Amino acid sequence: MGMIRFVMSSRSSLASSCGMMLLVITIMAVVALASGRVSAAGELRDLDALLQWSADLSARRNRHAAEGTAALHDRVVIVAFVSVDCTIACIARTRALDTVARALPNALRERVAFLCISTDPARDDAGRLGAFADSLVGEGSPLRFRTSDEVGTTELAAKLRYPVTALPEPPPTILVFDRRGQIAMTYAGDRLDGERILRDVASLDTFEQGIGRPPRAAIDAPSSPF
Repeated sequence: MGMIRFVMSSRSSLASSCGMMLLVITIMAVVALASGRVSAAGELRDLDALLQWSADLSARRNRHAAEGTAALHDRVVIVAFVSVDCTIACIARTRALDTVARALPNALRERVAFLCISTDPARDDAGRLGAFADSLVGEGSPLRFRTSDEVGTTELAAKLRYPVTALPEPPPTILVFDRRGQIAMTYAGDRLDGERILRDVASLDTFEQGIGRPPRAAIDAPSSPF
């Protein structure tokens, strides 16, 4: 599995220039999410590591399923983890993420995607996970729920340094990928800071060639619903 050379000083300076504060949690573990898959530009795509062992629900359960994973290219992608039997902290975090997704301005909604990947592959099949998603955030939610497999879930826990014995309770970690599919920042903790995510997403969208290249002018962050 390939590793990304994560040059913190240059990325931090770029983020600061655009008003983004990077909350870097277990950075070496997140860097290790690189799958070794190479894009047309010859870059390793961190996001592919997650997409390879997770799958969208059917179009009936997920209105985004028909788009496929190709539609995630050139989008800012936010990834959270869930399970049907997770604790109230996970429930609250997922509902807060749904609020963030719904609060995006129209200009950003087609350029940002929100994935919720199950960490209970033994029990969360598509039917069970879909029913959970419908009851938790409603059928019209922008969140895309995805099933998983055991090998991928175990590897994820190891790379995030999350105790395997704590599974299937999902790690309280949210991963954010830039428009080139590279890891850009992470958030951790039971309480989701929706205001900050809205600001960061608006800024991150301006890095059309990824956060290693100069940005364009940002779309103003939306009014906070929090």
